[in-house]
Amino acid sequence: AFLGQFAETARDTIFTTEYSIRTGMEAVYSLLDIDRGVPEVWGSTYDVRDLVNASVALRDGRKITDMDLGVVEKLALKELLKKARGTDVEKLLAEHGAI
Repeated sequence: AFLGQFAETARDTIFTTEYSIRTGMEAVYSLLDIDRGVPEVWGSTYDVRDLVNASVALRDGRKITDMDLGVVEKLALKELLKKARGTDVEKLLAEHGAI
């Protein structure tokens, strides 16, 4: 468990450097009864900003409004963007280059 590769911990993916370090720290702190915090798991899986950035990167930096869409998809996108107008969603999409 000190190595971290074969220990279980909540909210993390195994076989990463962070995982190895975090589980080792948890083991040592628990064993020696040290009252010290362990670094939190970075929640990129649940971070909408990372998902938007990834989707922009997958489109080679092109905006969703520049995509070659069919008529139905264009209408759906237009409606979605109209509903998002003036909201934090629109601001987020603009800040990350999606629109």
